[in-house]
Amino acid sequence: MSGIAIITEACIDTKDRACVDVCPVQCIYEFDPQQNLLFSEVEHGSGVIENTHQPNPDAIAIFGDSVLYVNTDECTSCTACYQPDVCPVGAIYSEEHVPDGSSGKKYNAEDPSKGHDHTFFIQLSRDVFAD
Repeated sequence: MSGIAIITEACIDTKDRACVDVCPVQCIYEFDPQQNLLFSEVEHGSGVIENTHQPNPDAIAIFGDSVLYVNTDECTSCTACYQPDVCPVGAIYSEEHVPDGSSGKKYNAEDPSKGHDHTFFIQLSRDVFAD
């Protein structure tokens, strides 16, 4: 399916959450390490949980709670979250437009995939949801 939203490295340690507010199906998730749970809110900061999923421990370990995640099985390709005026750091792309250049930033000290290109996030988006 074309148009699936992919959140990339610019979201790391930013997590602005403007994308959460515009998502009509609440497919953008945050990781809660205390509960070991991926959750989406009806509106960011509301505390009203719309959906939850169990994370894949290997995939979630790469970025943990430092980034937001799109559940690609739930995304309807509506394009709302990757409009230029939504994400203040430009972290969200449609799957077919994710840049394939090398990242200029180390993702984290534990990341065994240092030096991978932005397209790494396409597979990560699929891998992070275990259920």
